[in-house]
Amino acid sequence: MADGQLSLESRVLLETGKPPEIPIIRDGLEKETMSVSHLFDSPDLLLASFFSEKNSDCLVLITGPSGSGKTTFCTRLALLAVEAGLSVGGILCPAVFEGREKVGIDQLDISSGERRRLGIRANDTGESTVGCWHMDEAVIARGNQIISVINDEDIIIIDELGPLELEEGSGYQQALHLLDEGRYRTAFVVVRPAMLPIAQLRWPQAQVCSLGDVTQ
Repeated sequence: MADGQLSLESRVLLETGKPPEIPIIRDGLEKETMSVSHLFDSPDLLLASFFSEKNSDCLVLITGPSGSGKTTFCTRLALLAVEAGLSVGGILCPAVFEGREKVGIDQLDISSGERRRLGIRANDTGESTVGCWHMDEAVIARGNQIISVINDEDIIIIDELGPLELEEGSGYQQALHLLDEGRYRTAFVVVRPAMLPIAQLRWPQAQVCSLGDVTQ
């Protein structure tokens, strides 16, 4: 596949993912720690600013409460990057809905469009259980394989790093290796607010993009 192109399946999955709303960044970016020192109201402006300033080796932690649209935001970033002729790799984890009820979480390979069911509602807590979700070990392993072969992409998106990765030593460990070793040009990584202090301690150079509440 040529640089800057997603498969047709991948584009359709990205463009029709749930929820459909584009979130608003209400908290903006911290001026004293960010090379981007103004507020953004869309992923369009965020992405444009990074490349107009010719940022490289840039790590951005995207955070926000449940329902703030973190995955939707990353989806939009991926589409905008492709439209700009940039190569994009990584993983998105869109929610799966039946009507208005969230019933699962999928794992989407941004480059190929491969989509697998990552999480289902857990009846009890146990291995690879995060909150109310039981995570499929085989799908996580496939995700690690996808991340391990990322090579020289302009944009890397990892959605998301949570307790499995940052506290339990499981989950997407290949993403931690990639970030620790600085094998990226620009990386956008979703981290839930409770995990943000751990992520900032591990990657003190990271910038933070905070999304406010969005009604879905």
